[in-house]
Amino acid sequence: MTTAELQHAQPNRFRDGWRGFRRWRRARPFWGGLLTALAGLEIFGTAKVSLGGLSFQMGPTGFLSWLIPAILVTSGLLMWLSPQHRTFYAVVTVVTALFSLIAVNLGGFFLGLLLGTVGGALAFAWVPGAYRAARPGGSSADGGTLRDDSPRDQATRDEAAEDQTMRDEAADGQTTRDEAADDQTVRGEPTAGGSRDLRGPNTAAGAPIASSWRSSTS
Repeated sequence: MTTAELQHAQPNRFRDGWRGFRRWRRARPFWGGLLTALAGLEIFGTAKVSLGGLSFQMGPTGFLSWLIPAILVTSGLLMWLSPQHRTFYAVVTVVTALFSLIAVNLGGFFLGLLLGTVGGALAFAWVPGAYRAARPGGSSADGGTLRDDSPRDQATRDEAAEDQTMRDEAADGQTTRDEAADDQTVRGEPTAGGSRDLRGPNTAAGAPIASSWRSSTS
């Protein structure tokens, strides 16, 4: 592989990886989980910090300063890993963040409390497919189009659309031929003796009308 090919392949791999990450992110409450995990880390980081000599801790030897951050970080990760249970994790997050206000240094000096509450609210409000429903066709803000699919997927869809178009045209042609055959049957086709069969679709074979007409011609 030449240097030019390597330089061309690296941006493609980066672009494909970024598109895959965006598809993964939109399939789960990403920002809610992220803020929830950050709330746990922030509360854990401020558990042993005092503000002007002022600190609040509950439980034996500050046990809650380990438990509450662990619950928040775990809830944030589970929002990503199992988004179908996001409502339960969101409720646990909000309750834990509110309890940290009196349990661990005023909820990480209010910052962890704020992050946890907002993260739980975002996870609770997240709906699968809300991004595409709000922006039909994936239109971007600058009037472009967001295309997360790879060129191979796009080519596959194009081929499927062409095959469907060909099948539709063939079905239309078959319908036209069937209609022409029905019209020919109604008008009656010439017989071998030069006469025409006047029997319609509702006339039985050997009807008196056809018999009398053949007798007059002979």
